[in-house]
Amino acid sequence: MRAPRPAARSAIGTVLIVAAATAVYYAIPVPTGLSESAWAAMFFAGSAALGALILVAGARLLRARETESVRIRSLVVLLSVTMLFFSWADKSVAALPGQFDDLHTRTDALYFNVSTLATVGFGDVHPAGQLARAAVTLQIVFNLVFLGAAVSVISGYFRTRASRLRSSHHPADGDEEPGARAR
Repeated sequence: MRAPRPAARSAIGTVLIVAAATAVYYAIPVPTGLSESAWAAMFFAGSAALGALILVAGARLLRARETESVRIRSLVVLLSVTMLFFSWADKSVAALPGQFDDLHTRTDALYFNVSTLATVGFGDVHPAGQLARAAVTLQIVFNLVFLGAAVSVISGYFRTRASRLRSSHHPADGDEEPGARAR
């Protein structure tokens, strides 16, 4: 049996990281019995830490000589961690009375966050209280900024590939075939 190619190994590694992060999401206890102000302080501190992580990772990726495919896989991991953080936060705020309608389990929270990120918004799970609405508003802004950066990286990847394909099919100036000018 042949060993997987480096790209396949890297993709498998990305899937394993996302799976491990998801397992941690389901394992970490969700705080209950917090006051609204304690929850808000925890949420905004966590959001700031997540934002700092994304900024540091993004700056590192842009400075490094990483391939575009490595950047895309890194964005997938960061997006997964972001969704899991917001899912955990939503599950914890749902423990406060009147904050969410129909958000009872971690899977409900993950489902809500994926549908919010995808801008589907079925409406079956939704924020009802002011604290939950403020948190979801921050999440939506966070997602828009993150998705904008991700689209930029991914479109850069395709522009680079297209440029390489064009240059491999057309000789560059000064690289004409011998005798091409004589024709």
